Amino acid sequence: MGKNYLFKIVAGVFFGLMVSCDNSSSDQFEPSANDGGNGTVTPPPARVLEKITLNGTVQEEYTMNGKVLQKGMLRDAGTANYYTGTVTYINEKIAKIKFIGSITGSIAYDFSVSEDSKGNVYSATCTATATDPLNSFISDYTFTYDATGKKLVKILEKKKVAGNTAYSQFTESTFTYNGNNIFKADCAKGTLTGTGAPNMATAKLTTYSYQNYDSKISPFSTLPKTFFTAWSLIRPENFYRISPNNPTSVYVMPPAPAPGVNTPMTYVYDAFNYPVSDKDQALKYMYRNL
Repeated sequence: MGKNYLFKIVAGVFFGLMVSCDNSSSDQFEPSANDGGNGTVTPPPARVLEKITLNGTVQEEYTMNGKVLQKGMLRDAGTANYYTGTVTYINEKIAKIKFIGSITGSIAYDFSVSEDSKGNVYSATCTATATDPLNSFISDYTFTYDATGKKLVKILEKKKVAGNTAYSQFTESTFTYNGNNIFKADCAKGTLTGTGAPNMATAKLTTYSYQNYDSKISPFSTLPKTFFTAWSLIRPENFYRISPNNPTSVYVMPPAPAPGVNTPMTYVYDAFNYPVSDKDQALKYMYRNL
């Protein structure tokens, strides 16, 4: 990635374009459902992603209490803003995540989430609070999984805006897979009918393609999937983070007539197939052994 750091290129271009668009407590810090392509005889060490830097400047940082994620700080690329997501647990499951920006006037996103016995999010609510009440909203999300209960296939968001009590807008995100990795997220955004159903005639489509995955361990799979699911509801270019492997490019196609943008991503791996940097040694991933 390096100078093409995903947030700086993709989110910088599409910031604000689409705001809103199985990990149980026992296994949420395992590298992935498979071995991430690890071909070594010795099992990889139990690790968590601790920090990502770009040319020595922190882009992301994750704070743990033992093996439990407490908060994550993420650069909102294309801006000087950082969001800090603070996690609250109930009965060892993530129940709330609140993202607060570092810049005065940033929208605050307060998520309440419900996980099933497999650690999948099956419903969520986000209360977004802006300085201007007209930009505040409440979103309710429903999640649909495939027959195995492992792959997320659809998220439907219904939104109440500017203090209104009725839903008026929707975003429907539909996912296509290549193996266990999300290959594509089609995010259709429009208005609801009088009966509260998505009116697809009003929808504008943004497609996020996460292409050419490697067979190595995603650094984000060392942290709770629920955290990155919530962050991706704010910044959908990040949906690849809930996949077990690493895409080597991310392509975003917004509604016409805007052009698509492709962001290449490169990796250098350690002996256990964890990414440790990009090929230019500018972007670096740092881990903490558990």
